[in-house]
Amino acid sequence: MSLISESQIERFEKALWSATRKLSPELIANLTIPLTRQQFYMLYFINDTGICKVTDLADTMEVKPSAITVMIDRLIKHEVATRRHDQKDRRVVWIELTDKGRAVLEEVNVTRKKMIGSYMADLNSEQFEKFLQIFEHINDQIAKAHAEHVEL
Repeated sequence: MSLISESQIERFEKALWSATRKLSPELIANLTIPLTRQQFYMLYFINDTGICKVTDLADTMEVKPSAITVMIDRLIKHEVATRRHDQKDRRVVWIELTDKGRAVLEEVNVTRKKMIGSYMADLNSEQFEKFLQIFEHINDQIAKAHAEHVEL
């Protein structure tokens, strides 16, 4: 097992949770479209896949397809996403971003880069690189565990 103490793990959890909780509202505070964090997560997923099935989006968000329908309806209402049925199988529903949705994501990305840059300004390049290496390592370990379906 690791030489990391329980108190260190608790400190990490507390810092990660606190940073995430504080950064998320700050990212979306000044947008012209009132979207929630979950809706932004959906936009990012759709953007990353280019176009996605409603069922894939529901799996990613860990909700039932009936719940994702309501969430998608809100994205469509704000004109940041569109929905269309597959021409070969009407049961399959595809979701994709609109130009407005891509513009909203770009706006958030610009804000995010400025915000993170300002919070990291006290670190020099070497310190930030070390932080990135460690954080990427943690992320790789999490991805590996999920890919192997390892119970922690």
